[in-house]
Amino acid sequence: MVTRVTSFAGRLRWHLQALGFNPLIRTTDRLEAFAVLAALLTALIAIPIASHAGDVVYASAAHTAELQAHDRHPVQATVVEGGGRLPADVEGSASGGPASVKAQWHEGTRLRTEQITGPTMAKVGDSLTVWLDNAGKVVSAPLTADDAEVSAAVASGTVWIAIVAFGALAVFLVRRVLDRVRDRAWDSALHLLAHNDDGWANRHA
Repeated sequence: MVTRVTSFAGRLRWHLQALGFNPLIRTTDRLEAFAVLAALLTALIAIPIASHAGDVVYASAAHTAELQAHDRHPVQATVVEGGGRLPADVEGSASGGPASVKAQWHEGTRLRTEQITGPTMAKVGDSLTVWLDNAGKVVSAPLTADDAEVSAAVASGTVWIAIVAFGALAVFLVRRVLDRVRDRAWDSALHLLAHNDDGWANRHA
């Protein structure tokens, strides 16, 4: 870890020096250094941008959670018929996922029985929580503050990683182009060195 940090610091120092006024620094090296430092600066600028994106997602998710908390209420139900496996194309239908069970609960003075999604291991007589909306329709559990925080963290991380990845890709493409320019420059220099004797052959004529 220390070696990697030292190596990174050394390369960063080199890129900073490449932007100086040393006449021995090639133009291609200056351009590469500029691209690398621009990518690093972009990664820093991306932090508040990603944070803002997370705040927006959190506000939206928290608002949704608040609405669902008012519009949904739980009831305690009892499993009256064991679970059957959900179709294979339903997410989580593999081992340990949800299953379709028949549950029964009281709505006022009325006893209601309905097929719902419950735990795979649910057995007849087990108690489980069913969430209903104001119209009495079975719905999923409302979002919580923790769900909003997780969504915000995922959004922030995704935005920051996307921006950094774009910067890294730009540096990679710039470096490839500059490497080709350097290769052509080396080939040209070697060609001149191989075919130019600086006039030594004519001095003995």
